[in-house]
Amino acid sequence: MSTADSSEASTPNDQTNQAKKDLRDYLEERSELLVEWRQTEGNQLLSEKPVALDRDGEIADTSDFPSGKTDGRGNFSKRTFIRYRDTITHFLETQGVTDLQDVTPREVMGYNRVMQRRDYARTTRDIRFETLEVFFKWAEAHHMAPRGDEKVSETISQKRQDLSVSGDEKSRAGNDNHRISEERAEEILGDLAEFEYASRKMVEFLLIYHVGFRKSGLLSINCSDVKPDRGIIEVRNQPEERGIRLKRGNKGERDVNISQGVMRVVTSYIEERRTTPKDDTDALLTSWKGRINEATLYRDIAGLSKCGDCTDDDGNHLTNQNASECPESIGPHDLRRTAITVMRGKGMTWETISGRVNATPDVLRQHYDSPTHEEAAKRRKEEVLRHL
Repeated sequence: MSTADSSEASTPNDQTNQAKKDLRDYLEERSELLVEWRQTEGNQLLSEKPVALDRDGEIADTSDFPSGKTDGRGNFSKRTFIRYRDTITHFLETQGVTDLQDVTPREVMGYNRVMQRRDYARTTRDIRFETLEVFFKWAEAHHMAPRGDEKVSETISQKRQDLSVSGDEKSRAGNDNHRISEERAEEILGDLAEFEYASRKMVEFLLIYHVGFRKSGLLSINCSDVKPDRGIIEVRNQPEERGIRLKRGNKGERDVNISQGVMRVVTSYIEERRTTPKDDTDALLTSWKGRINEATLYRDIAGLSKCGDCTDDDGNHLTNQNASECPESIGPHDLRRTAITVMRGKGMTWETISGRVNATPDVLRQHYDSPTHEEAAKRRKEEVLRHL
């Protein structure tokens, strides 16, 4: 397909859908690439979505996108393109919008209900509304959306205020990556226990969630460090031997207590499912090549946490290789944040958590603990009732 041809390409629905034309224009302006609407196959979330194309009319790769910027006229990276593309398209489809001029507060409230039914966290809903707010401000400035007393962007801004997501929560949650809830983590572990018991992925997810391991700490573990009779895993800094250094060097060394249930999973993995690598390493987490690296660990965790509905530009469901394109996916560090929040919620002192996850109490309080309002209230409940 030539560049000229691809710029005019559209689906039949696009011919009569002004909102889709407007979204295409917006994405083309921000990505500086040609954008075409395409049908998606077997996608439970979106029936159609815009696809960015390179100069030859092929699906654009990461390198085809300009670097992302934060100013109003900045260009989209591929990840940002996907976030805006999927969020706005989801809004248009679920609310039946064919012309941005017809959008009212009713559609904004309707989209909030859609996200509530899918049990999105407040931080996730805030991120999606922020995306829509930026888009509608652009549309209003270009006379594509109502500019009267009830601007859609102002309605969205008010809804974000109603969600009461603080700046501190956003900082802890991150922009695209955020911690998942305890309920979602337990759901993932339940699926692993049923379908992939004692797999490498289950061990990775379980140990980060149970212990709060950093990537370096988890990847450094050898099979010989697992001590079932003592109920611990030894964490040792031996970069020359293991090829990985603990973040805090020798100060990161410690023994961590492991529950009996978690230990059973780890020992079952070692005895029955661990891949024997060709280099004969004693590493706990392995592929056929040897000790896995950070990229493999990230892909595994992102793959486990993706929502299951998102697809790539060809309509295929996301795999481990591109799972990070799902707005719901998280990485190992985000799961560590969830683990620390859960530990605190269960009543562990900051000092105990500090020794377990190898971070100072002050750092934990400032950067890792991120309870919701409901979780924070539960923590205070016992002490408050005791003094009332």
